[in-house]
Amino acid sequence: MSRRLRVIAGDAGSLPLKVPPGADIRPTTDAMRETLFASLAGAIQGARFADLYAGSGALGIEALSRGAELAVFVDSDSRCTEVIRANLVNTNLGEGGIVVRGRLPAVWTQIAQVHGPFNIVFADPPYNSPDLPELAERLVVGQEGVAQGGIVVIQHDLSEPLLPDIEPDKVKKFGQSRLDFYYLGASE
Repeated sequence: MSRRLRVIAGDAGSLPLKVPPGADIRPTTDAMRETLFASLAGAIQGARFADLYAGSGALGIEALSRGAELAVFVDSDSRCTEVIRANLVNTNLGEGGIVVRGRLPAVWTQIAQVHGPFNIVFADPPYNSPDLPELAERLVVGQEGVAQGGIVVIQHDLSEPLLPDIEPDKVKKFGQSRLDFYYLGASE
């Protein structure tokens, strides 16, 4: 099945994006991206954005297209990182993008130290990933690599437990998927 993917809005709006051939990814739908960016509208301009488990890079590229200062794309699959680089070139957004090949959550501490803190972190791991609880804990509870007042958004399967003792600030459901939004207050 061939999927068509595009940038929705901003400087690169309507430009097509490539999807990595043969990679086991699940591109975030246009409807989910529109909802995500409507929820983040006031926070995107000038933001430092992390796109974790980036796949095609559509989320980070959308953030750059809408005015983010920087987007760091992290994926462990070389097919994905190659396609992200190509998509950055094709959308003329390459100057604001940094592509890192590495396995999450293992590489997160180094990325956070080198490129953070991030105003917005978006994570879309493979569903039922055994790494998701650790990553969620580090991002939301430990606020590792997240700026004061930052936002963490995690896309996951409806049936997947995330943080049992912490309710997200906002939830958006799409079929079997959901977006959990965590608004991290500034430290006192």
